[in-house]
Amino acid sequence: MVNPVNPAPNTFNASPSNPIGALAADPQTAAERLAALPSVAGVQVAGVVDGSLAVGAAGVTDTETGEPVTAGTGFRVGSITKLLTAHLVMRCVLDGRLGLDDPLTRFVPGPWDGLLVRHLLSHSTGLDAGDIFVDTGNDDDAIARYTAMLQDVGSLFPPGATFSYCNGGIILAGRLVEVVTGRAWREALREKVLDAVGMRGTRFVTGVDAEHDLGTARGHVVRGGEPTALPRRIDNPMCTRGLDPAGGTLVSTAADLGRFTLAHLRTPGTEVMRTLHAPAPGGVSTMLGAGLGWMIWANAAQSSVRVGGANPGQSGLIAADPTTRTAVVVLTNSDQGINAVNTLLDAPGPTPGPQPEPAPADLSRYTGRYVSHAVTAEITTADAGLLVRAEGYPDIPLTPRDRRTFDSPGGPVAFLDFDDHGTPDRLRLRMRVMRRDSTAQPR
Repeated sequence: MVNPVNPAPNTFNASPSNPIGALAADPQTAAERLAALPSVAGVQVAGVVDGSLAVGAAGVTDTETGEPVTAGTGFRVGSITKLLTAHLVMRCVLDGRLGLDDPLTRFVPGPWDGLLVRHLLSHSTGLDAGDIFVDTGNDDDAIARYTAMLQDVGSLFPPGATFSYCNGGIILAGRLVEVVTGRAWREALREKVLDAVGMRGTRFVTGVDAEHDLGTARGHVVRGGEPTALPRRIDNPMCTRGLDPAGGTLVSTAADLGRFTLAHLRTPGTEVMRTLHAPAPGGVSTMLGAGLGWMIWANAAQSSVRVGGANPGQSGLIAADPTTRTAVVVLTNSDQGINAVNTLLDAPGPTPGPQPEPAPADLSRYTGRYVSHAVTAEITTADAGLLVRAEGYPDIPLTPRDRRTFDSPGGPVAFLDFDDHGTPDRLRLRMRVMRRDSTAQPR
């Protein structure tokens, strides 16, 4: 997931009172205005309003060839796939195959004590498996092999205790689907979701096969304020079949995802997916936490559910207002595209919830080493704030906003689980929790 950033000077504004409705009502205008931004190469927008679907497209699929984006252009949708996986699990729940409060061990043997089905879909498993990208093959057993590998990961917190974005938990949900249906995840998704709602332009393309997939937009990264084309072939293990349920290989269109969203909002029993299950205190103030497959957002203008996704050089999101059943889907072939869209959806003004606590007086209590499988971060005091040092990353300055939330150039971070002396035990950085290493001292 990508955090919101400040808008560029030429970013246009959607309606502050109903940003989702404003984008959905005129998707072609929204697409054209987004494509005019320097951080976006090409874009599709689908709007769902009053039970109908409209689509807009603008920009180019490839900055080197100048080929235009059309309504039929494919995009690598990344973690938007997680919502489809959650919907598929919910279909199994509604069919009576399993329950949200069933223990995972009932279906998938492993060291999953206390882990319930709902924890998989709400990013609250506690598993230290946020971003384990390993190629486990390109056959029907790839997800099973990935799941077996997860048996060796540790825990960051007890299941259900808080929110921490976890690709591994969603892949476990995909394996759960395979066990209860007796079918490969791709086959189950195709039958129960893609074919059921008419998503005919949606398919699976691994990263290495993307080289020959000319019907899909080419990925771009923003360098020096301009999008630069990436190689079509993606030699990245995140784009392999074992990562399928979390977003490794799905290629779709805004129109297809609009059809899915419309069907999802109409499906009885899915309301529970759009309610808060795992609160995310601190950090992005307008993101309250996770539902089941969705993230729950609320700002001065509107409450909504969202799911974002990214693959190398591509990013997008779905945002929906469950009350009015209005939704917008935006797909871009730029790594910064999702940031521009989130900025449009986050209207300024006071946010709901409790008032933030005062900024801390003693920053030394925050210093120390915080660890996860992905990174070890050393936090020290610096000037009027903190400094994060991690191998492979530039130094990250942190400025206190309140006791729990600190601002950084890459977005807000949160400190969690304070003891009686005001010392935090965990850090949420880039939506992933890290635990304090009590045996280490900052260097």
